[in-house]
Amino acid sequence: MTQLSLLLHFIFIFNLVLWKEVRGQTVGDYIVGRRIRARQDGNGNNNNNNNGGPDTSAFNIVNGRIFTPGLGIILAPQPFTPMGGDFLHIAIDVSGDGKLPVPPKDLSDPITQVYNFTLFLTSNSLNKNFTISNITTTTPPFSDIMNQEPGQTVKHINFEWPNCLVGDGQEDIGTTARGDYNISIHQNFKLNGSDFYSIFNLPISVTNSINQFPGASQLLTKPPPGPLNANGGRVNCDDISNPMLDFATLVNSVNNPPGQPFQDIPIETSQEGGGQVGNPGTANPTGGGESIGQGQGNAQGQLGASLKNSSVSYWNCAIAVVFLMVGTSYGW
Repeated sequence: MTQLSLLLHFIFIFNLVLWKEVRGQTVGDYIVGRRIRARQDGNGNNNNNNNGGPDTSAFNIVNGRIFTPGLGIILAPQPFTPMGGDFLHIAIDVSGDGKLPVPPKDLSDPITQVYNFTLFLTSNSLNKNFTISNITTTTPPFSDIMNQEPGQTVKHINFEWPNCLVGDGQEDIGTTARGDYNISIHQNFKLNGSDFYSIFNLPISVTNSINQFPGASQLLTKPPPGPLNANGGRVNCDDISNPMLDFATLVNSVNNPPGQPFQDIPIETSQEGGGQVGNPGTANPTGGGESIGQGQGNAQGQLGASLKNSSVSYWNCAIAVVFLMVGTSYGW
């Protein structure tokens, strides 16, 4: 087997390993038979995972990208990641992997567009519901993420942990608000001319170390982490706390599309022109490799016509250039 064939074989096997297309996790009905649990426990319990450990079979993950029931594609974090540090980092591709206009360039597409995202950090077991982003101010993370980082297809949210999540490892679980949470991502969007509202719960664990006083270097992060109190420290949990809604209420509030956008449902958008001029050319197997174009455009191919007999024209041009150079050297 040649080196090229070995390389192609490796790439094929590598892509098979990476390509994991599993069912999407969402709140409410999505497609018949696809319904989310309130919260997977991350230990393989009550989720038909015979091997133990987190069961990601309820997610639609392709090469590390998590497809939601809406138009957003989650790039970070991954399901069941133990979280900590100075702040929670979330990254969402709002361009549909390049299929949608990059906001805020165009937010008025009448066919398909994202209206807004709102995010919450929720825990059913702890009865906690903290605001991550709710479009109430112009300051991140509460600002409209569609308007921040202009021109970028991926929007970032850096949520500063509130003070009730401070702790070191799992030792403080039970005496603080640390433990299992969902990043609850609410999407209000239009898909192929119809309006939808979806909720996607991404389970994480707040178990890694979180210091009482966040490092000053984090303020160099873009967009800046928040919210912060008046002294630049962590806010009180009560300041960003909301009533906890029961799961049945959440299910009744959603209006999910009939399938997964980008995968189950072809995306339609407004067309702005552009594309190939003329039809594809056809190769002439007996014409010395010449390509006979079948384009129907108005241009007549002046350059192509002048070099129609490519081999003769090439040598005629080459002889002319040599003749000109020699003539210039001798003053002809």
